[in-house]
Amino acid sequence: MSRRLREILVLPSTAARWWRRTTTAPAAEQWLLLVGLPILLVGSWLAGLETRFAFRLSAESVFDSPQTFLTAFTANYVHFGARHLFDNLLNYWVTLFAIYPLVAVAGWTRQFRLSVLAYLIAVPLGIAVVTLAVLNPSSEQFVVGFSGIVAALLGFLPVVLAAAVSEQTDGAIDPTWAVVPVLFSVALVFSIPSVPYFQPQPTLAVGVGLTGVVIGGVLWAGTPTYRLRQYSRQLSADVRLAFLIGSTVFVFGVAGALVFVPRGTNVWGHLSGYVVGFVIPYVWFVLAERLRLVPK
Repeated sequence: MSRRLREILVLPSTAARWWRRTTTAPAAEQWLLLVGLPILLVGSWLAGLETRFAFRLSAESVFDSPQTFLTAFTANYVHFGARHLFDNLLNYWVTLFAIYPLVAVAGWTRQFRLSVLAYLIAVPLGIAVVTLAVLNPSSEQFVVGFSGIVAALLGFLPVVLAAAVSEQTDGAIDPTWAVVPVLFSVALVFSIPSVPYFQPQPTLAVGVGLTGVVIGGVLWAGTPTYRLRQYSRQLSADVRLAFLIGSTVFVFGVAGALVFVPRGTNVWGHLSGYVVGFVIPYVWFVLAERLRLVPK
């Protein structure tokens, strides 16, 4: 057996050892998020609950009726097909695989738990409101799927990545940097047509992109670049790998959730989940801390 083949075969065990070294979350929490929640999603699909709990796009408002308000929430936890369910679960696991080591590096255990709780409760309603406001269809089409909450976790990723980099550089890189890649990604989304009902908006894309350039320039002016090379040399291999995986999942996650998507994807729902997923931890734990509104 060749050396390369042996390395490929032991890759799962190598990844598992790296996960155990870099992830500090209690086993109960990991089981709850990585196993318990997926079991709930699979169970709702096996039970055929999607017809009863799907969100109807012909509603004029999420407050049309108690049933409409309820399904705005429950629709995020049911799926119409096994392929849709599998895709969402795979993206969910990959995103958490990138997030958890960064949470440990940044010391963001409390911030992560509060953010996830907010995502599970608030993001479904936000997605429903935005979808109705933007699409406003008159058909009896229904919307289901966990992808909006996965997109919210994708929005959390650049915030915890910036916080982890800040922790490893003694604050030389401020966590406020997280807004720059998010603005660039949103500008990219508004620049490229993805589905027929999500057309490019060049003016908005340029405005968002220029905002990212200005903010990035201001932050870069206050960064002592000579210290960054010193910190980079001091990073352990495990931390470097956490940064690499986090950055890679963020880039390809944005592309897969917001740009190169299958026909019929609710891009507006993904985008609203992504933006809310970023705004909640960024405002709550980064900006509020800078203003000393919350304890560190």
